[in-house]
Amino acid sequence: MNSQVDNSVVTTTVTLISALVLLAAVLFMGASLIGVIDNVPPDDGSRKQAAILERIKPVSQVSFETPKPAVAVQLSGKQVYDKVCAACHVAGTLGAPKTGDKAAWEPRFAQGMDTLVNHAINGIRAMPAKGGDPSLTEANIHDSIAYMLGESGIKVEAPAAASAPASAEATAPAEASLAPAEPK
Repeated sequence: MNSQVDNSVVTTTVTLISALVLLAAVLFMGASLIGVIDNVPPDDGSRKQAAILERIKPVSQVSFETPKPAVAVQLSGKQVYDKVCAACHVAGTLGAPKTGDKAAWEPRFAQGMDTLVNHAINGIRAMPAKGGDPSLTEANIHDSIAYMLGESGIKVEAPAAASAPASAEATAPAEASLAPAEPK
């Protein structure tokens, strides 16, 4: 036999074996794919239903619970002024009397401190209630107004509640000195 015939037999055999190996690999992958597809649970619509519920869920909820009261923080008049009041009263925004402008504050102070505090708490003209900070207490508002008036050159008396402890302390030593000494 000749060498050319030997080469063609070898080539044909290698090609045939390669084709069979390739066919076996394809059949094996096909069988594996069918096995995976059979293990996928059928779609019962639960994923669709979950997606629908997610899309149509409400963006907020209404609650009828009583809110917890805010903790009152004692701030000084200057702290309240810096936190809330300065935003408008430094520049005189929307007709707010500027801090330090005695002429603008005198007619307002002539109405009385209680009126000023009431206007600040409830709002007046362009000024929102409590200067826009609902967490402020009446004492905070009073102290900040007293601070602004003081900065404008108007003397304001301290509130009665603040002066009461000071007067009690002042009278206590006087009463003690008037008491008779106990005999030893």
